[in-house]
Amino acid sequence: MSKHVQAYFHNESEAEHVRVLLQTYPIQHVEIGAIQEAPDRNFLLLPLGATVGSGDVAVGATGAAYGAGGGAGSQAGAAAAFVGLNEAERMGHDDNRDGVDDRELQYVLSAQVQAADYMQIVELIRSNGGAVLQVDETP
Repeated sequence: MSKHVQAYFHNESEAEHVRVLLQTYPIQHVEIGAIQEAPDRNFLLLPLGATVGSGDVAVGATGAAYGAGGGAGSQAGAAAAFVGLNEAERMGHDDNRDGVDDRELQYVLSAQVQAADYMQIVELIRSNGGAVLQVDETP
């Protein structure tokens, strides 16, 4: 059984990046397009914050944790720099300092996904800057 997912992005590059990441899932009918009017943010699950966890641990896009002294310690600096740049980018577009990027959502990505993968895909989209139209948690 499949479900429809619709996600909104600030630019085409963000939408294309997520489209590439979604190729690891059995998805169908993937489309990206520009929109004339941004959706009402009251009906969207906004992107997740750029940082996850605390202290010197950063979580990458694949969920791998990097930290000083950990098994992936040699990558800790790169992961922390990446997270720091994303946070700086997000805060640079937060005019009223409420933690939400205030740029208009100008692109939409829509796809049919497997019901079993739906919540994972929603989290993948949100962790990569996308805002998802109301999550439908029913099978």
